[in-house]
Amino acid sequence: MAALTTAVSAAEPPSHLEMVRTAIETHIIPHIDALKTAAEALPPVVETVCKSGSPEARHALEKKFADAVTAYAAVDFLRFGPMLEKGRREQISFWPDPRGFVSRQLRMILVNKDEKLAEPGMLAKQSAAVQGLPALEALMHDKDVPLGPTDPAHFRCIMAKAIVQNIVRLTSEVAEGWEKPGGWKDKMLNPGSENDTYKSAAESAVEIVKAFLVGLSLTGDLQLKPQVDSKIKLTPPYQRSGLQKQFYTASITSLHELYNALRLEAYLKPDMAWMKGWSQGTWRTIESIDGAGGRAPGAQRKDTPTAREVFDRMNGLRNIVANRLSTAAGLTVGFNELDGD
Repeated sequence: MAALTTAVSAAEPPSHLEMVRTAIETHIIPHIDALKTAAEALPPVVETVCKSGSPEARHALEKKFADAVTAYAAVDFLRFGPMLEKGRREQISFWPDPRGFVSRQLRMILVNKDEKLAEPGMLAKQSAAVQGLPALEALMHDKDVPLGPTDPAHFRCIMAKAIVQNIVRLTSEVAEGWEKPGGWKDKMLNPGSENDTYKSAAESAVEIVKAFLVGLSLTGDLQLKPQVDSKIKLTPPYQRSGLQKQFYTASITSLHELYNALRLEAYLKPDMAWMKGWSQGTWRTIESIDGAGGRAPGAQRKDTPTAREVFDRMNGLRNIVANRLSTAAGLTVGFNELDGD
C-alpha cells in the first residue's frame, strides 16, 4: 500500500511552488555553489604559475580553468536574479565576443601597465570584457609572453591575479545573492503581494521555465547554428583552451537536469502523452553530439545526428515547452529575452 501511495504521489503534478523549490534546491543552488568552488581554486594555481612557470604548474592551471568554465556553462542560462544584477554574467564570462572586445581592451591594458588595477575593486571598474574567464584565457595562451616569473610577464601576472580574484568575488556575490536570508531563493519561494518581483508561485515557476528556454536558445543559436549556417561567423566558446566540447556537454547536461526537475510532463493529459516519448528521443539526439561536429562519448543513438537535426530538435523542444507543456501546467511563459534574435 505504501509503495502504491508513493507511485501515485510521484505521478501527480507538482504544485508551482514545489516545482520552484525542487529546481532551486536540487539544481540551481548546487550548480551555483559548484561555480563558486571552481572559481576559488583559480588564485592558487595562477600564483604557482607566476612563481615557477613550470609545465606542471601550467597543466594545473589549465585543469582548474577547465573546471571553472564547465561549471559556468551549467549556469550561463540563469540570466535573472544575482547573475543579472550589476552585469555579473558578462563580467564572469564575456562571450560571445564577435567584435573582439576582450583582445582589444586587454591589449590596451597591457600596453598601459597600470598596476593600480591590482588594487581591490579597481578591475571591477573596467570593461566587463577584461574582468573574467575569457580575459584570463587570453593571458594563459599568450605564446609571445606566457605567464611566469620572467620580467616581460610581470604585469601579465599582476593582471591574471587581479582577474581571478575578481572572478572569486563575482561568483561569491552570485552565491550569496541566492542563498542569504531574504535572497533570491527566499524571494522565489515566498511570492505574494509584498514581494517586489513575484506575486504568485506561478510567476516564480515561469521565471525558471524561461531560463530553461533561454538555455536552449543560447546553445542552439550560439554553439550549433554557426555549424549549420556558414555565413554566421562566431568563435566557439573558449576555443583557445579547447573547451568547446566541454562547454556544450555541460550546458546540455544542466538543461536536461533542470527539465527533469521541473516535471512539466506530469501535467500532460493522456491524449498528449506522445510528447513524453518525443522529448526522450530529442534529449537522446541532443546528447549524441559533442557540440563540435563529432559524436559524444556514450551517445545513445546508433547514428550521429547532424548539427542541423540537433538544432531543429532544440527548437522543437523549446516550442513544446513554451506552448504545450507550460500551458498544460497553467503557466504563461510568453516573451523571453532571446525572442526575435
